[in-house]
Parts: sequence; structure tokens; C-alpha cells
Amino acid sequence: MKRKPVFAALAAAVVLAAGGGVAAASLGGDGGTSTASGKGTEATSHQGSEDARTGADDSTARDDAGRDSDDRDSDDRDDDARQDTARHDDDARERAQDAAEDKAEAAAARKLTAPDALAAALAHTPGRAVSAEIDDDPDGRLVWEVEILDRSGKLRHVDVSPSSGKVVRAQAERGEADDVRTAKALLTSGTTSAAKAARAAGARGTVVSVELEDERNGYWSVETGPEDAEWAVALDGATVTRESDD
Repeated sequence: MKRKPVFAALAAAVVLAAGGGVAAASLGGDGGTSTASGKGTEATSHQGSEDARTGADDSTARDDAGRDSDDRDSDDRDDDARQDTARHDDDARERAQDAAEDKAEAAAARKLTAPDALAAALAHTPGRAVSAEIDDDPDGRLVWEVEILDRSGKLRHVDVSPSSGKVVRAQAERGEADDVRTAKALLTSGTTSAAKAARAAGARGTVVSVELEDERNGYWSVETGPEDAEWAVALDGATVTRESDD
């Protein structure tokens, strides 16, 4: 009885059970042999290598994503810093421009004071002054802009040159009817004039504007430069107080 092939088959089965691989049994003659292949182990090893590479790729992707996020955050911070610097520069330029304009207006007002400008405007257009202010004319020149209620009760606009003291322009002014009526009511015969208010506030600085206000039964709002201080001058006695404190 030939039992070797049976033993060989059993041996092949044991190899399969132990190795988990694919085994091929070769049976032949009385001296039959068996061969077992370790492909299962090789597949497991190959899968492990693939998993390791996939994990490395995932880790690299996460690192790249992290670096991209950091770069974006850094770029956003840089953009914010540049915007803050630009706003700061714009504010600084605006403040410097305002300061230069204030100095130029005060210098012009020292050449021809507010009371003298008012006198020149009223000599040209008789009436009662409602306001006087150093400002740019349409040609960009600094002038005293004087508003006057003329003797007929109409509002007139008169420009006086600070350099020459002469009237350089005069025209009718379109004002609100209520404002004109209020001005007429406040500017009575005993009321402190704009020129007197300007002289009273002139002790505090160079007067660059004087304007009639109708609040609190009326007063003169006077601004002195170049520091832009504001003063309230009473209509009945020319008492001067800080407008912000009044």
C-alpha cells in the first residue's frame, strides 16, 4: 500500500494552516515531495509598506496645510498692519494740512483784523454785519467773507482782501427767510455789533471768524486762531466766555 502521497498531502495541509499562505503540493511517484509558498506573508508585508507610505503622505499633506494656513494668517496680519499704517499716514497728512491752513488764516487775519475788515465791508455796503470769516474765495485766495443785512433788509455778501483792505467782490446772498428774520430781531439798536464782539474776543487771540448765533436769546460765536479756540460774546455788553463752557 502506497501511503506516502497521503502523508505528503497532510503535510501540505499543515503548512497551509500554519503559514496562512497558498501551498502547492506536488505528488509524484514513491518519493513524492511537497512545496509551500509564503505569498501570504509577502502580501501582508507589502500592505504594511503601502499603509506606511499612505500615512507619510497624509502627514506631509497635513504639514503642508498647516504651513499654508500659517502663511495666510501671516499675510492677513501684514495686510492689516499696512492698512493701519496707511490710515495713520492719511490722518497725519490731514492734521498737518489743517494746521497749515489754520496758520495761513491767522496770518491773513493779522494783516487785516476782523474789525477793520468789517469796517471796510460796511463802508461799501451799509447795514449790520451778521458774520465775518477768513476763507478761500472761488479763486483759492484767502479773503474776509462778510455777510451784511443791508438797509433794505436784504442779505449781502462782501469779500475784503486781507492784503489790500479793499472790497474785491460784492453780491446778493440767498439766505433762509427764517434766518433773516431772526437776524433782524437780534440786531437791534442796542445790540453789540460784530466788530465790537471781535474786539472783545481779540484779547484772547487772532480773530478769524465772528458769527451771530440765535441760541440762548442770541450771542456772537467768535473763533481765534491758529489754535481754533471758540468764544461766546454776549449781545448786551460784550462779555466774553469760553463757548464750550458757556
